[in-house]
Amino acid sequence: MPLPFLVWGVLAAGGAMAGAKTIKAVKDNSKASYYSERAGEIISSASEKADECRKSANESIESLGRVKLETVDRTIGSFLKTFGKIKNVNFSEVDTVSEFKNLNLDSANIAELSKMTVIASDVLKGTVSGGLAGAAAAYGAYGAVGWFASAGTGTAISGLSGAAATNATLAWLGGGTLAAGGGGIAAGTMVLGGIVAVPALLILGCVMGAKASKNLEEAKSNFAKANDYAEQMELLCSTCNKISEHADFMRKAITVLAKVCDRGVVNLEKTIDEYGTEWNSFPSDAKNKVAVLGAAVKLLKTLLDKKILTESGKPSDESDPERIKQEYPDLVAIS
Repeated sequence: MPLPFLVWGVLAAGGAMAGAKTIKAVKDNSKASYYSERAGEIISSASEKADECRKSANESIESLGRVKLETVDRTIGSFLKTFGKIKNVNFSEVDTVSEFKNLNLDSANIAELSKMTVIASDVLKGTVSGGLAGAAAAYGAYGAVGWFASAGTGTAISGLSGAAATNATLAWLGGGTLAAGGGGIAAGTMVLGGIVAVPALLILGCVMGAKASKNLEEAKSNFAKANDYAEQMELLCSTCNKISEHADFMRKAITVLAKVCDRGVVNLEKTIDEYGTEWNSFPSDAKNKVAVLGAAVKLLKTLLDKKILTESGKPSDESDPERIKQEYPDLVAIS
């Protein structure tokens, strides 16, 4: 018996509705898949960029630390050896010193410089546990203050070599904390100057787990999370780049000033060969040159002591290039 026309109409309408729902579901699934794939791409790209910034900052800090150690060992060590030959030095009678009144080299400075050379030499010889890279990173990031001012040389060396492993920021810059499995950006939650980097693996796992069969709103939510993560990574990159800028500037400034000091030491050796080791036998111009050399060495020590990072992991204002230029105009006068 033929079905009534009304029944056919209902069936047709139902089929149309089902078809429409199917089409919508396919479209929603397609959009969800798109948002999930884009979210994954955004996270991967942001993580890769941030990891490069992290590596660059770490390399800059380690490079600065190595230059500092070599400068202390070679330039400061050579100065102390040569300057130590002179007897009865009295800078107060030299007019040139007034030009560098904030850079007077006194006995306390000499004692600290001597201690610095011993530690730097031991680190460079490889006698420090923890490795040169770790010690260089710690010295590059935090300078001599706190490490070389320790009660004993052994204590200072131990603290210096262990800092890169125990300091959260240095450990992360070096490849990730132990808790993070050494995974850098991808693993673990870290804090760099107040920036909380949500683990990429956590977000990526959430995004990849959102299958197309789930609703489109969830996929959009994950897409938004991925964009938030990318913004965090941009901020983190900005901080890392600032760290690199400070470290690279300090490395260049120390290198330039060290060369000035090296030339001054060579001239001082010639002066001693000509006039002997008694200060009072030096002519006025020779005394002035020794005083200027002493000021240059004091300034060099000041730069060596500058921090790149604060205790909280932020780029330190101490090593800001513009601040250094304004704070130490004598650097231009000496060089």
